[in-house]
Amino acid sequence: MQKQGSCSHFSKYRLEQIGNLIKTNFTYCDNAKRQQCESDIEKWLCIECGFFGCSRNSDNQCSFKHNQQSNHPLSISVNSFAIWCYVCDNDLETIQEETENKGQKEKISKFVDSMKNLLFKKIKQNKPTQTIQQFQQVQQQQQQQPQTLSQEIKQQTTQPLNYTPKQVFGLRNLGNTCFFNSVMQCLNATESLNSFYLDHKKFNFSSYSQNVDNDEDDDWTTVENNKQVKQQVRPKSSKLSINQIYQNFLLNSRKSKGLVDPVDLFKSIQAVQGRFRSMAQQDASELLRCLLDALSTGEENTHIGRINKAKTNGKPKRTIVENVFGSYLCNYLECLDCGFISRTFDFCLDYTVQIRKPKGLINQRFQEEYQEITSEELKDVNVPYLHNSILVQKNNNPPKIDQQKQNNLSVIDCLDAFTEYEELNQKNNFFKCEQCAKQGKKSGRALRKFFLYDLPQVATIILKRFQQKSAGRFEKVSEQVDIPETIYLEDYTILKGEPSQTVEEIKTQKFPYRLYGVVVHQGTMTGGHYISYVKHKENNQDHWFYFSDSNFKEVSLKQALSNQAYILFYERV
Repeated sequence: MQKQGSCSHFSKYRLEQIGNLIKTNFTYCDNAKRQQCESDIEKWLCIECGFFGCSRNSDNQCSFKHNQQSNHPLSISVNSFAIWCYVCDNDLETIQEETENKGQKEKISKFVDSMKNLLFKKIKQNKPTQTIQQFQQVQQQQQQQPQTLSQEIKQQTTQPLNYTPKQVFGLRNLGNTCFFNSVMQCLNATESLNSFYLDHKKFNFSSYSQNVDNDEDDDWTTVENNKQVKQQVRPKSSKLSINQIYQNFLLNSRKSKGLVDPVDLFKSIQAVQGRFRSMAQQDASELLRCLLDALSTGEENTHIGRINKAKTNGKPKRTIVENVFGSYLCNYLECLDCGFISRTFDFCLDYTVQIRKPKGLINQRFQEEYQEITSEELKDVNVPYLHNSILVQKNNNPPKIDQQKQNNLSVIDCLDAFTEYEELNQKNNFFKCEQCAKQGKKSGRALRKFFLYDLPQVATIILKRFQQKSAGRFEKVSEQVDIPETIYLEDYTILKGEPSQTVEEIKTQKFPYRLYGVVVHQGTMTGGHYISYVKHKENNQDHWFYFSDSNFKEVSLKQALSNQAYILFYERV
């Protein structure tokens, strides 16, 4: 900390303007939803814009990052009432003591006292009989306590269950089928999809009349007490659609005694995709895509599929699978020579991202953070589900990298890297502009960026663990990636609003997603094993389970997040 003779950065502020910025709820950091900031960490209030964030001594350092981005010099602590000047790198009371200018000393003292009283009047609304000295004393005592009440509550884990819920079971390994079992455990917990399949009386996915409630016709193999095997009658699977087999899998598995044989469902996948007929090691992400495609295609040929068809621009979401997992990737290209903008919307069922931090090479090009996409830019673009809405694009997506502290690589970093601007030129993916070509001009420079559009109910994020290196050789990326329990996707999304709304109103939309499934690959390219961590709700409480084929056990959230994740399942909340 540098010793300062004086500070004049406070002189531009007026108390009446600051009073309008001060909030009444001094609990949660403004970044709490995004970064999971703790409520009991010391908070600071920006005097210039009212940003409320964690201190520089916290893990997230929200107030310090805000100053680095905005250059707003002063913040006041709502705990100790200290006023910090980031330019002078000191608090005003210390600066006041050190300055030799009597007039300046009095000005600082008057400003500090006025700010304390102004802030205290807001806090005093909750405890009107408390004095400012009593409040500071209580705050000091709370900071000295080894553990606050909120920390104690946070450390209290959900009581483990003393029984196995009906939706929790192991899956028999059919011979190197751990890749299939790990994915099925996550799909088994996908409530937005299974709510249709489990309601078999309303949603019949087969043209054949199969009574799944009839125990005599139960087409399942169950294992009771992990020892006694009960073989039951199995109808020919060839007569059933893959949707009916998946529905039977869900219905019958909930009658099991802890272990299920998924042979019918796996055989139906083998019939659709020959690559899975080999008992060699397979890729879990390919299995997931093939299964979802097969369910979606099969559903289109049923009565349910016809019901869910919708007339829209672009590729419609016709099926339940597409409505749950489907979204669009907008490929944005802007020619840097003529300014021509091209947008194409491609349907997808997951987001596959590289395991790396963003480069952040093109972050200061745009003056406005958000802007409306004009009708002129969309006149030749087939935009799905546009109707009479207007679209808003976030121009700048700066990487969330702390320059003062190197944090671990996280899923947010990977999403930032996936959606950041990239410059195309003659050395890097040469770009040919069709507009320049019509005018007989040469073009080789462009900006490219991916936007998300029409977000899904379930966001499936695949981390590219297996990447091709030189000479066609594949290697596994074993780098640890931090997994947030909750993510927000609005920063990566083309937002949609009503024509009567302003850009400021539209950009306030939030898209929170909460983790409920993790597929993990253990081992190397030449040999490995798939496991999964899945969240199931029981008695209105979240319980996490570890699954490795037929074995399963209840675990903590911390254990579920401390692995080399490969596929992440987030459900919109």
